[in-house]
Amino acid sequence: MTPPAAILSRSLACLSLVAAAALGCDRPGRAAGTAPAPAGASTAPASSGAAQAADDAAAPAALAAAPAAVAEPIAPLRADAPLVELAVEGFPSAVVSVPIGATSRRPVLIASHGNYDRPEWQCEVWRGIAGGGAFILCPRGVARSDSPSASDVRFTYESNARLEQEIDAGLAALRARFPEHVDPGPALYTGFSLGAIMGSAIAARRAALFPRLVLVEGGHDRWTPATAKAFADGGGQRVLFVCAQAGCGAAAAAAAARLEKAGVQTRVVRSKEAGHRYDGPVAEETQRALGWVIEGDARWHAR
Repeated sequence: MTPPAAILSRSLACLSLVAAAALGCDRPGRAAGTAPAPAGASTAPASSGAAQAADDAAAPAALAAAPAAVAEPIAPLRADAPLVELAVEGFPSAVVSVPIGATSRRPVLIASHGNYDRPEWQCEVWRGIAGGGAFILCPRGVARSDSPSASDVRFTYESNARLEQEIDAGLAALRARFPEHVDPGPALYTGFSLGAIMGSAIAARRAALFPRLVLVEGGHDRWTPATAKAFADGGGQRVLFVCAQAGCGAAAAAAAARLEKAGVQTRVVRSKEAGHRYDGPVAEETQRALGWVIEGDARWHAR
């Protein structure tokens, strides 16, 4: 939709050019003078050479004098709490960390949890890591039948294909709910354990949407030379591996080597030995390395 200010600007420009036979004004959204005349329409006689030259000289000056279009400001994003529930068509509700007060479009970070985990926990930890300036979309997955209790339900993901569909549906729901504030560009994919494993497969075939990844305690075994090449060829840029266990660190280093050979920048960081987790010291190491992941992406520095 063309902003009202742009329509006013075009109208003023048209009024200033009404005497210029060589130029015409069309409806907003189309460059002036580009629409062909309708069939059977009458046309004015051609100007004499001198008159035409005068018109041509006057046109740039008239255009320069027209006021420039000013983009409408975006109202600050408002929400009742930093974490909100998001209805997702065809899937259980997701959890979203929202950039309260944002007056510009903000990027999206996908935070996929591990097995026997909860999206609320991922969103909370990742808000602490990335701050409150981006949307953090945490897909829920499906409930586990062996959850501790009805009040403590844990979740998993059925397959990477199903998780991919849930993410797509979640992004569509997020853009529908916050149409003025969600940036339409690539998202940053992060995953822990099962979320990292499945995310590797998703990113290998959807690199244009997820060119940068943060894989915590998982996702390294899936990077074969073929998947690494597919990710690179599709636009993959950077992969950060975060490990809290020695076995993870060795496997991540091997995966990083395959990705580097394919042309993808990688980094492996280790927290102190902390077990299979993503919070605490692991979150601290992730936060320290996040600047490298988003380096060069101006969207992450918007106010």
